[in-house]
Amino acid sequence: MKKERLTVTIFFLILLLGISSLPARDNNIAVGFQAGFATTGVVVDIGVGPIYLNAGINYPLGYNAFRAANNEGAGQDAFPKVATFSFDVSTAFPKGENFDLKLGLGGIVLTDFGSVAGGLVGPVLKGEYWIPNKNYALFLTINMPVMIFGVLIGDIGGDSSDAVDFDPMLYTMFSLLTTSVGVLYSF
Repeated sequence: MKKERLTVTIFFLILLLGISSLPARDNNIAVGFQAGFATTGVVVDIGVGPIYLNAGINYPLGYNAFRAANNEGAGQDAFPKVATFSFDVSTAFPKGENFDLKLGLGGIVLTDFGSVAGGLVGPVLKGEYWIPNKNYALFLTINMPVMIFGVLIGDIGGDSSDAVDFDPMLYTMFSLLTTSVGVLYSF
């Protein structure tokens, strides 16, 4: 029974990926802005055939606003020296003349450009609505993390440690914190 189910699933995936339909966006490169709890910043989306590569350089503005509202980190910098980098690789499924639904894999990495780095990795669901007869779109990106990782690097010559944990049930709840909305401009 499981073998039949797997065969049917693989058949439908091949069928879906094999259908060559036109995406809503004509051009291959789009740049824009996204806003979210963990990712507020610039983003670039590059189409390479049926695959789309998306990368963003961001600041965790929502996290820092929450931290400031709760008076955490009193006496520290109002805007700590941290950044988040978002990335995903997806394929588009056109759902209309102006709407693409993208599915893929992606993640978010948080770093202080020093001794700490960590992030979340998992499936990505993205909806893009391209305004008719315009070069811009509105999008919603939902990251559904299933794995978390972290690296702590000691001083020069010191010890370093890392951690990786896979828990789809727990980390998927972080989707609320990793979701972002934004605008893309295609040229």
